[in-house]
Amino acid sequence: MYIGEIISVLASFGLPYKIRPVRFRWSGRLLPVNDITYSWKTRDGESIIYHFSVSDGKTLYELSFNTRSLLWRLENLADDS
Repeated sequence: MYIGEIISVLASFGLPYKIRPVRFRWSGRLLPVNDITYSWKTRDGESIIYHFSVSDGKTLYELSFNTRSLLWRLENLADDS
């Protein structure tokens, strides 16, 4: 399901150029990132967008990080219900 909302994310930024979301806040809930199942990057003009398929153990979420605006978004979610 498409969401497309700007969210707050606690992330680890390591070397070399390694970004890892740790947890994020959405709809008043603080959700852990238990697993990163896939990651990729795309371009939008001059921006590089890092995408992460992450799970909290129940639901699969797609998060994105825009390197130009420094904003995180919850792009999509898929749950088992």
